[in-house]
Amino acid sequence: MKKILFSLFCMACLSAHAQLVTKGDGTTYTMQSLAKMWDSGIVVHEAEPTPDYRQAYEMTIDITISETDKFVMDDNIEVILGEDVTLTIEGEADFGLSTGSTFLGKEGKAALKLGCKQLTTLENCCFQNVSLELTGEGGVVVSHCSFYDHDGSSAAALYFISAGAESTIENCTFERCGKAAIGSAANASQPMTVKDCTISHCSTQNKNVPQINVTASNGLTITGCTIEGTPELNMVGGIGISNFMGFDANVTVSRCTITSNRYGIGLVGPAAHIVIEGNTLKDNCHEQNAMNGGSGISLYDPYMQTSAIIKGNHIEGSLWGITVIGCKEVNAGRIEEGGEYSPGLNTFKDNGNGGQLYDLYNNSAITVYAQGNTWNVSEQTEEQIETVIFHQNDDSSLGKVIFMPAAVETMVEKLEQQGQQAEVVYNLQGQRMRKGQHGIFVVNGKKVVR
Repeated sequence: MKKILFSLFCMACLSAHAQLVTKGDGTTYTMQSLAKMWDSGIVVHEAEPTPDYRQAYEMTIDITISETDKFVMDDNIEVILGEDVTLTIEGEADFGLSTGSTFLGKEGKAALKLGCKQLTTLENCCFQNVSLELTGEGGVVVSHCSFYDHDGSSAAALYFISAGAESTIENCTFERCGKAAIGSAANASQPMTVKDCTISHCSTQNKNVPQINVTASNGLTITGCTIEGTPELNMVGGIGISNFMGFDANVTVSRCTITSNRYGIGLVGPAAHIVIEGNTLKDNCHEQNAMNGGSGISLYDPYMQTSAIIKGNHIEGSLWGITVIGCKEVNAGRIEEGGEYSPGLNTFKDNGNGGQLYDLYNNSAITVYAQGNTWNVSEQTEEQIETVIFHQNDDSSLGKVIFMPAAVETMVEKLEQQGQQAEVVYNLQGQRMRKGQHGIFVVNGKKVVR
């Protein structure tokens, strides 16, 4: 009788407090060691061992690993988080797994929160209906992890709530997340590199939330990612970068393939400098009202502080190819002297709406350079290119788009037809060089030494 009464008393205590906070005495914890503590609320699911068997630990209450303690994730286990249950780690953490483990949320908001002051590495972790929320100063490396079916109870499946040290998300997979796959708070200017990730069919709640939804920072790079949207979700963009707080920012988006979203890449608010290079943007047109979006690339900065370079992108099937609203300077190709050189090399195909093609829409008062590009016209002539660009010639209140000469190849052919030798010189990094410089160059397609 005493033993039964004691057990009932203990369960009542757990129910009332619904959390466990470790003592902070330097102890290292694992799920196995936590499960042995009577007040942890962890239920161990026993099963017959099989080749694919994983020990399962079900958390029924919140657990916090204190700042001076450590948590080591067991390999090849499953952690089941009950309704609205959170595992918070404020001390050191080790999630470097070889075979991998899974966090599974049963229902409601389930989260793993990291508030570590040291750099934390997570490898080979699977998060199913569980968010990874980051509040620590130390930064994280999230590598070869997967995020599935997050219910949208937090702003993103992988969410930076506050800014910390530089972080990396690499070779990760995100599918069917209710809101963004990767996100950061509006007041969290979090430097991060997102590279070689696959993101598909996220933001399933179909709200105005892109699949990557981050705040600009001085060190934000998104590269080599594949972002596939769902045509039926007409409110979901590909990559959205905002800067409502006016942080100093240096942003690069490169080598990404972004398809079937409401828009491809969108910047809102002032950013010190953004480079958009070598991306494939296709069929990002799933906006029902063309006045509200549907651009391959959209730059919106009413504060006139953004400086942007756009080069080497393929933009196809959008309602608008490139849209410029505000900004300080937009360079989509400048091959003449007098400003920062950029080769252009953007290609446009089938961008338009209402029966009209729009490769570039300059809805600002600034002059936009867009030389060296291949436009969606049968011949790269000034007269034909003019038909796919909207600027001062169409509305006197707008700035001009300087788009001639078009693609460099066209310029070379034109000069050669006139009996002139057009010497087009590049360095080995693909940058066009001016006369008088010495080194190893590519001249009209041939390598030479000067």
